[in-house]
Amino acid sequence: MGQPDGVPVLVHRGTPQSRLLYDLWVEDAQSRGIRLIGYERPGYGGSTAHPGRTVDSAANDVAAIAKELDLNRLLVWGVSGGGPHALACAALLPGLVVAAAVLASPALYPAEGLDYFAGMGGDQCCIGQCRTQKPRSL
Repeated sequence: MGQPDGVPVLVHRGTPQSRLLYDLWVEDAQSRGIRLIGYERPGYGGSTAHPGRTVDSAANDVAAIAKELDLNRLLVWGVSGGGPHALACAALLPGLVVAAAVLASPALYPAEGLDYFAGMGGDQCCIGQCRTQKPRSL
């Protein structure tokens, strides 16, 4: 999407979003000479789930996409639940990912010394706590 020969920016969409990008993002990318690349994390959109997959697994996905598209450098951008995936790619693929940005992204859970639910209230806290439970316990 955007400029086919533009600066490649791989977008990690929020949870649970597909590879489809907003028209306004594509138009903006086009005007700025950016090539937006979207993909579906396993289990989202039309992709197959991969049980046992972790946030770090996104790095393998992005490396494979970059290889397929013959890219040796790219930028990553993560929105909401895609933020941790973008940061994992930046950390694990320093030779490929030259910059990363996140917007409205949650922290990884669990993290030592972090009270993940501090500041949340009411339904927001309840939903967050439910999402951290194993499916069988819900």
